[in-house]
Amino acid sequence: MAKLNSAAPVPIWAAVKSTEVAGISLCALEVVALALHVRAATSARRSPAARRPYRFTSVALALLVVAGVGFAVAFRTGDKGWGPVTLVAVVPRLLIVPVLLAGLLSMAAGLGRLARWKLAMDMATVLGASLMLMWYLVLGPALRGGGLLQPLRLGAVLFALGDVVLIVGVGSVLLRGPAPAARRPLSLLLGGTVGYLVIDAVFLYQVVHGVGPEVLAPAALHLPVLLILLAAVVRPGPAVAGAVADRPLPGRSWLPYTALAGGYALLVVAAVKTGMYPWLGLVAGAIVMTVGVAARQVLAARENYALGVTDSLTGLANRRELRIALRAAVDRQRRTGNPMAALVLDLNGFKQVNDNYGHAVGDRMLVAFAEILRRTVRAGDVAARLGGDEFAVLLPELRRGEDAIAVAERILAACNAPLLIGGNTLHLKGSIGIAIAESAADAPELPHRADIAMYAAKRSGTLGWVMYSAEAVEAERAAAALAEDLAAAVPEGQLRLLYQPIVALATGDLVAAESLVRWQHPRLGLLGPDRFIPAAERTGLINEIGAWVLGEACRQVGQWQAMLPPGRSMYVSVNLSPVQLEQPDLAAAVLAVLDRTGYDPRNLVLEITESALVDDRSAVPQLEELRRHGVRIALDDFGTGYSSLRYLTRLPVDILKLDRCFVNELNGEREGAAVAEAVIRLSQILHMDTVAEGIEHEAQATELTLLGYRNAQGYFYARPLPPADLEARLPRVGSAAVPSKPGS
Repeated sequence: MAKLNSAAPVPIWAAVKSTEVAGISLCALEVVALALHVRAATSARRSPAARRPYRFTSVALALLVVAGVGFAVAFRTGDKGWGPVTLVAVVPRLLIVPVLLAGLLSMAAGLGRLARWKLAMDMATVLGASLMLMWYLVLGPALRGGGLLQPLRLGAVLFALGDVVLIVGVGSVLLRGPAPAARRPLSLLLGGTVGYLVIDAVFLYQVVHGVGPEVLAPAALHLPVLLILLAAVVRPGPAVAGAVADRPLPGRSWLPYTALAGGYALLVVAAVKTGMYPWLGLVAGAIVMTVGVAARQVLAARENYALGVTDSLTGLANRRELRIALRAAVDRQRRTGNPMAALVLDLNGFKQVNDNYGHAVGDRMLVAFAEILRRTVRAGDVAARLGGDEFAVLLPELRRGEDAIAVAERILAACNAPLLIGGNTLHLKGSIGIAIAESAADAPELPHRADIAMYAAKRSGTLGWVMYSAEAVEAERAAAALAEDLAAAVPEGQLRLLYQPIVALATGDLVAAESLVRWQHPRLGLLGPDRFIPAAERTGLINEIGAWVLGEACRQVGQWQAMLPPGRSMYVSVNLSPVQLEQPDLAAAVLAVLDRTGYDPRNLVLEITESALVDDRSAVPQLEELRRHGVRIALDDFGTGYSSLRYLTRLPVDILKLDRCFVNELNGEREGAAVAEAVIRLSQILHMDTVAEGIEHEAQATELTLLGYRNAQGYFYARPLPPADLEARLPRVGSAAVPSKPGS
């Protein structure tokens, strides 16, 4: 057993035979390394992830010390068989392999599913080459002649197989690369492990071939132990385990090819030599190695194809794959005659997400929407990303046209749930165009037609779906022409302002006016905001129009205020578009208008809707700045949004405007007044004013007064009026108080 024992990776008993000084110094170095790794594994200065690898290496070093001492004692006592002392040395030596391998792998970077398969194929190549090398140097000679249970032969086989496992593990770590901040300690640990493997292979070869293991002094093992020791001194950064590799280790991509070349070179060497013993293991290793290479190439081919037909960010199909799927669907439709459909989807407000939160958050929103598509489309449907925030879904086979509508509605319903991305709560808002082909002749035009319908959906502003039709095509053309005409609306003085009175419920006296913009189109006549505001938001003209509305309203109401009796006042309410809220200079622009017109900011109220506040990182600071200058903020259509209470707790809101849908529910019964009563109580607790919208009957006004509402507007009092008509009402301003600012 003497020769076998000298083949251990740390053969201290053989080192004592060569030189006791070197053996003792090596043992001392191992103990120091063990102490340092234990300290690294328990250090409070390291994160839990950074401590985890050193727990494994500490156990491995402890086993190494035990094995070394066991071999030294076995040599001193002359135990050459499978006695207790030898078992104490051999078993820890074998256990070192899985423990040390676990420590190495815990410092390596994490991999995705496809990358793990590629790694497995690469490691099959390394495994085959390692088996060939160990078979040729150790396993084949050890097994030749029988007597496998003899200590020399069995020990050489077990140690060699352990070395093969460790070689494959080292190769795996090299190919995966280090986790961030683990590069230096992992490099040192790998260097020490590779050093042990080389020295161990030399010892095993000397033992099996009887060339005198004592020739290799234990001094050679000092360097590997020193490298492992230094791995505990170098401090890794946080989150070592499970992270993505920062950059690859030098030359690691050549490992499978090096293993392949080495394996076949070994076959050539064995072919030159005589004897049959190497061939069984060499052929088996070559088969494993070749299968690994072949499978790796198959995976690479599949990956290359996937890269060509898959969107790299979301993993959905790209335009090319969608065209391929469309051709296949057309062929199927010719055979079956069943209708097919396409959906084109666009995320509204995505540019603002990128501008306000950064492109990283925008990318994560796109990935989240891709997951929604995967969950909501049917099996066999093809979801694709066309580019930017535009997506498509191909429905290759339908039983009836309503199936396409059902898919669109499932997608829209899934978008209602808020997304938490990077600490920001965001909401997906989409528009969907649907096109259905009843025959194969119409199928190639499906994406284009769905695109037209999608733009029609965006123009509608309903955040819903629109089915392609001849009317949709005509509406798209008309909308494009209208957008072109809109550019001249402000320069040529085509915009008009109407004013709807806001009155005191108790007296009916005028206390304020809401400004409402109209467009006097040269050909189409007077257009309401629903006809042109969506186009203004898409083209960016909304900022120019909004500035004109604010300036004109302040000028006009400023003139009216000068006509009021002493001590009387009124305020003007101006609506802000969600797009205007995204302006980084909104507050400065509003204050500039107030300064130019000389209008008192305390008599200005800016109305915003709940949906406009979804992405409020830029909007909230702008509104707070305006509020510091005296401008008040009203939350329009209150109660119809999805997060009203959350907004009220953190946004600078002064006035709640009860939506007309809740006013319509007033019927003299407690149930009908439940929401209206809840809103007035909430406003009183939060020290906010209220305005009830959409009053159409005297009974509604009476019930709102009894509930505690002070101000209201609606057709019961007046429709939106031209400036001259509202001016005629000014003498009726009575003693009703103007809604005051909170705290005044």
